[in-house]
Amino acid sequence: MATTTSRRAPEVVEAHYVASVARYGEVPAGPPEVAFVGRSNVGKSSLLNALCRQRALARTSKTPGRTQAVNLFDARLASGQIVRMVDLPGFGHAALAKGQRAWFAEMIQFYLLAAATLRLVLILQDARRDRDDDAIGFAAWLRDNRVPFDVVATKADEIPLARRGAVAARLATEFRLRAPPLCVSAREGLAIDELLGRMVAATRPVA
Repeated sequence: MATTTSRRAPEVVEAHYVASVARYGEVPAGPPEVAFVGRSNVGKSSLLNALCRQRALARTSKTPGRTQAVNLFDARLASGQIVRMVDLPGFGHAALAKGQRAWFAEMIQFYLLAAATLRLVLILQDARRDRDDDAIGFAAWLRDNRVPFDVVATKADEIPLARRGAVAARLATEFRLRAPPLCVSAREGLAIDELLGRMVAATRPVA
């Protein structure tokens, strides 16, 4: 009788802060990268902490615009693979000065175009919120510049289970995705392993 084996979910066994940089020329060489971007209150830091199974690896704050540099974290998996997670400044928040928002956008775009080891950009969207034209425009810019990206719906535990499919379908339409995005929750651990699996697949070295 044939037997089947289930593939074990990837596991982060160690993660650490690498550096904070304001210019791409300051970025230390390292492993393949996955970048996280979204509005300042979308839950980037909480998601990074959940992925790395740590409570305070990335700083969390209720103050919009707290991330004002490109923050780098390296996560080592049980397999030995290392994934660099890049926390980019939040964009589009009304509490930030117009000039500061423009500087954030310029820094993000320059980083994404110059990063030779970048493998995937994750655009985080608050599952509770409506259409985000800033993020949709950013996705179009990534598509035009052939930067691979996906969308992740955060804080999914704060909407009813029955609505999550509709939220994912709406985001897929708005961002012109081939498949509905993952609905995740850093607080509840919802779909965290699946998201990490996608990140690992995107950054896995080519044999």
